[in-house]
Amino acid sequence: MPLTILDWERWGRVPVGYDPGLLHAYSLGVPLVATRIRTQFADVLDTPAGRIGELAALAEMLQAVARGFYSGLAPRLLVRAEELTGVRPPVRRLAG
Repeated sequence: MPLTILDWERWGRVPVGYDPGLLHAYSLGVPLVATRIRTQFADVLDTPAGRIGELAALAEMLQAVARGFYSGLAPRLLVRAEELTGVRPPVRRLAG
């Protein structure tokens, strides 16, 4: 039986590529896994709508970086966002 993942969070109220984009973003610390995810979900992520969804996921995670989360992933998140947009997003960590 193949692995099946059900994601009920937000019930489809996010852009098309959000979920695979978020999965890819979380996997960036393990390049082999990240590559596999990009390959597996290329049919979604390599579309204009998929890129918008991936950017939404990255934006959400980068906002969390500013609040002190994902410090280990932050550099890779910034690189991926820059790859998609051509612009390096500014991120600052809040003092705290």
